[in-house]
Amino acid sequence: MQEFEEDYYAILGVEEDSTPEEIRKAYIMLAKRLHPDKHPNDPVRRDAAQRQFAQVTRAHDVVSDPERRREYDAFRMLKRKKELGLSSDSSLPAQNPDELGQTLDSIDIPKDLDMTIKMNVRDSQGNINVKWANKHLQRADDLLRKKRYQEAETAMKEAIRLVPEEARYHTKLAEVYFSRGWFTLATTEVQTALRLDGRDAEARNLETKIKAAARDHEENKANQKSKKSFFQQLKDILTKEL
Repeated sequence: MQEFEEDYYAILGVEEDSTPEEIRKAYIMLAKRLHPDKHPNDPVRRDAAQRQFAQVTRAHDVVSDPERRREYDAFRMLKRKKELGLSSDSSLPAQNPDELGQTLDSIDIPKDLDMTIKMNVRDSQGNINVKWANKHLQRADDLLRKKRYQEAETAMKEAIRLVPEEARYHTKLAEVYFSRGWFTLATTEVQTALRLDGRDAEARNLETKIKAAARDHEENKANQKSKKSFFQQLKDILTKEL
């Protein structure tokens, strides 16, 4: 339950009882404002934007999904009661948030009396969503080969919106981000993919590549800083001699 430690509603700037449409609009507004593309020539601001964008994306992933939002809200409610001391020992776990999250399994969600009809409608809608999501995946593959990264990103975000629990889609979006050098965003998506399917070999391999590339990137930045410092020292020496 470590993933539920942040206040995702506050991150998105919405109320806890906000409708899905209000959440969607808030996310779109923040995504446009914080998108790393806004700082193509400023590595520092771009890195900061990547981190903020990843945080906003993570918040949206949780509260835009009905099932995960119910779990998140239940977790927050239990944690709030524990902090206020309003719950009995038997209804709350011992100490840490991970233990607190285990009680979520015991929370009953009311079942629809018309469950058969509901399941049929959901399955039908689910099949349509998967069909269109796969079309977006194929399109993103083609766009990625053509290095049309922005369009590929949009296609994969739409696939994830349709079928948020499919690991392959998060892996592909991570690949798009990786291709753009956005390692923080890529890491967020590949970790989501592995949470959904820990056996996803493609996600595992991509995670290894991202870590290696991010490490090289940091080393290069450190080397550049060191070189700059050396040349500055040399310049200072020559200036003094003159």
